[in-house]
Amino acid sequence: MSRTALFLLAAGLAAAGIACLVLGISLQNRDIRTHIEENYAAYSRTTEADSYECTGSPSEVADRLAEYQSPEARASDRGTEYLRYEDDIVIVGPAGDRPCTIRVEDVRGGRYMGGGFIFLGPGFFPGAPAGGSGGSPGGPGGTK
Repeated sequence: MSRTALFLLAAGLAAAGIACLVLGISLQNRDIRTHIEENYAAYSRTTEADSYECTGSPSEVADRLAEYQSPEARASDRGTEYLRYEDDIVIVGPAGDRPCTIRVEDVRGGRYMGGGFIFLGPGFFPGAPAGGSGGSPGGPGGTK
């Protein structure tokens, strides 16, 4: 093989490697909040949460959202589905006169930090600061 052919082969392999890297990064950056914003109509935005209209049963909508991005925890309570993601709590259920809504709340604020979802069990406990009682970390499995 000539020197020119080897340079062309190396350039082709480098281009293919960069293309694979870009594709891999784009597939890994799934964000549930952005997905909901792009696919559902917002009807309310507050400092604590954003609310969106959806069609179908809450469990079907929650299944579609979980299919898009797998939640860290999932629970249901009286017809409402709760999906726990790294930065968000997604609540799918009826609200007022709307049979299906999606509410997205930030994990770092509002009800979650105050223990508002503790009744849902593992994966929904609020974490405590690392300097909890006895100097050990708080949160699930630690002392509070």
